[in-house]
Parts: sequence; structure tokens; C-alpha cells
Amino acid sequence: MTATVDTQKIRDRVVSLMEEKFGLPAEELLSGASFEDLDIDSLILIELGLLLRKEMGVVLQEGELKSSHTLDEAVAVIEAKGPRV
Repeated sequence: MTATVDTQKIRDRVVSLMEEKFGLPAEELLSGASFEDLDIDSLILIELGLLLRKEMGVVLQEGELKSSHTLDEAVAVIEAKGPRV
């Protein structure tokens, strides 16, 4: 499996989690805006980190997902941790 396929799978799963758990529209997440611009606060990012640990085996330290990140930047952080996709 190529990195591009894995990256797409990770992006799709993160978008799905954020839609299901936090009611955030996919089109807003995919717009390239930062989490801060989308009013996604640090508590949501911490919760997302816990969900990623449960679903993908990704262990993120506090502060690794930042409100200044875009979806693609967050996916790069997650991908670097070697998730199960």
C-alpha cells in the first residue's frame, strides 16, 4: 500500500470521526482552514486524540495536534505515528 493511499484513508477516517462525534461538516474540514478558523478548540483536539488512540492505535502527546493545524497538517502528524489503517 502506498503512502498516498494510507494518507487518504487516515484523512477519510479523521473527517468521519469529526463529523460523527463533533458534528463538523466534511466540506469545512476539507476547505484547508485551520482548526482554529473552524472553531475547533483544544478540548475537541484532545478528544480526537483519544478517539484516534482507540480506533487507530495512534498515541499522540498533548499538544501534538494544534488548533493552528489544517486537516492535512494533522493527518501528517497522525501518519508519522504509524496508525493502523
